[in-house]
Amino acid sequence: MTIEDRTQIEELLYRSFWLIDHGRASECAGLFTADGSLTFGPGAPKPGTISGSNIATAMASRQAQNGVTSRHVLSNVIIEATGEDKAVMWSLLTLFRSDSDDLRSDVKSVADIEDIVVRHGSDWKIAHRTITPIFNA
Repeated sequence: MTIEDRTQIEELLYRSFWLIDHGRASECAGLFTADGSLTFGPGAPKPGTISGSNIATAMASRQAQNGVTSRHVLSNVIIEATGEDKAVMWSLLTLFRSDSDDLRSDVKSVADIEDIVVRHGSDWKIAHRTITPIFNA
């Protein structure tokens, strides 16, 4: 795996959560493959798996949430090639979220993220993302 591949894969992680945090969650759906999936593990507010076009629906719903401010802080990124055009990426998510105008927030969740990413033309896309909460507020 080239350094350019690693950089693009890591950018994919950061961009996906940046879009959510900046009111553009609908665009996040385009970072997944057409048959991609998003799983929220046990301890998540709504555990389960969303796949395919339902990811776009879920992201549009998230974008429509008024009065929600979030910041997804990502760290401990590890990328491992699992094939010429496939990799797994692990990271740690610390979520700050406020549902009120006073913007007071504590850490709402600390979660492990596992992304399976695949080369899609000249880009990398998320084939499967699993978010597993470790600590919840």
